Amino acid sequence: MQTQAPGDIRIWLATTSAFAPLLALNPAPIFATLSVAECARYRATVSREASLHFLLGRYLLRHALSAESGGQIAPAAWEITTAGQGKPRVLHQPAPGFSISHSDGGVAVALSRRLEPGLDIEPISRDLGAGICTRRLLSPVQYRALQAIPTAERGALLARAWCIKEAVSKAFGLGLRLPFAELDFDLAPPEAAEPSCWQRGTRLGQGSFWFRLPCLQRYRLCLALIAPAQGPPELPGISLLPFARPGSRTVPAPHTMLATDLISP
Repeated sequence: MQTQAPGDIRIWLATTSAFAPLLALNPAPIFATLSVAECARYRATVSREASLHFLLGRYLLRHALSAESGGQIAPAAWEITTAGQGKPRVLHQPAPGFSISHSDGGVAVALSRRLEPGLDIEPISRDLGAGICTRRLLSPVQYRALQAIPTAERGALLARAWCIKEAVSKAFGLGLRLPFAELDFDLAPPEAAEPSCWQRGTRLGQGSFWFRLPCLQRYRLCLALIAPAQGPPELPGISLLPFARPGSRTVPAPHTMLATDLISP
């Protein structure tokens, strides 16, 4: 396994399509990893898709935290709580900053030793061209820019904007409570800027943020960080880690090739 620099952000990835057969074949070790409250929430969730998203998200988070500790803390030993519908938090022991996202069978967990990341994953096939209030999604500058873009191209740009703003809202610790119209960045950046470059945006009147969209197949993934108040930030590297079940080997893949084996088109 490659050695990660302390400033790097590691993003663990998995899919419910790969997880469901493992759950059906041998569920006991999976549920033994989770807390009583997590198991109860899984069983109380009516939607099969939502229950798998939640179960895999917590299972993946616990194993990622354990790996981050160098294996010194077992996955089941982490005490994780959630206040209402808010972000999960680790109790009683130091833990890296983390963010969880899941959508359409894709599940991702980002961890950082020194930063509080925000993460969102969305299927590339999602088109927000219809049924979305663009004035609530876009900043005033973005809304004006949208009017100059051909109608056929707007859906993909709106889906990209939604993914970025979801990640940024998590980085601010507010989730959907943050008005998306406050967040401004280039609606249609040069193609060369993605996925290799960090891009900067602003929260109107309240500072700035950075985001990056690593390349996946079938999914759009966005990682966001809040910019420090003073001086330019030291932007970290990103490692994308396809999750392997316990007992098998997890090999970090370069971010340019990562999803080929994990998320098939």
